[in-house]
Order: sequence, then C-alpha cells, then structure tokens
Amino acid sequence: MSRPILSHTFAGRKLKVDLFPQECDGMVDCPYGTDATPTMNIFGDLNTKSGLETVIHETLHVLRWAESEEVVAKTAKELARFLWRLGFRIEK
Repeated sequence: MSRPILSHTFAGRKLKVDLFPQECDGMVDCPYGTDATPTMNIFGDLNTKSGLETVIHETLHVLRWAESEEVVAKTAKELARFLWRLGFRIEK
C-alpha cells in the first residue's frame, strides 16, 4: 500500500494536501499572495471516476487560478474521462 501524500509542488508552489473520505468534492486555498502554505482538500473516494475528476479539478484551480469554474469543471471532466478509460486508478 502506498503512503498518502502530505504535500505536492505545482508550478513551483508547494501546497499541503489533505484527503478526506467524505461525500463532498474538494477545495483549494488560493496559492498566490500569501506566505502560508495553501491547502488542497480532497473529499471522497479516490478510487472512483468522480474522485479522479475532483483531484484534477482542484489541481486545475491551482495551476490556472484565474480560470472560470465552468472551464475548470469541463476540463477536469474531460481529462478524468480519458484517464479513467486508460485505466488510471488509485492502488490501495
């Protein structure tokens, strides 16, 4: 079993990563304009297509903070669908 990650660096900006197995999606702190380490919260089961989409969605917010929610949601859905079809899954 792999160890859960505690942080990750996106485009040169380190974020804390918290995973919560609940029935919600996720959220991320603004990665810019603060000295504090922002946090990405992921809620739900990562071993589902929905969980994969949430991880992609929140990552897109970090990488493209100014993008609209509509663009982020659409892009995340398309990427998750493609990766899921390729067989990407979380190993437990």
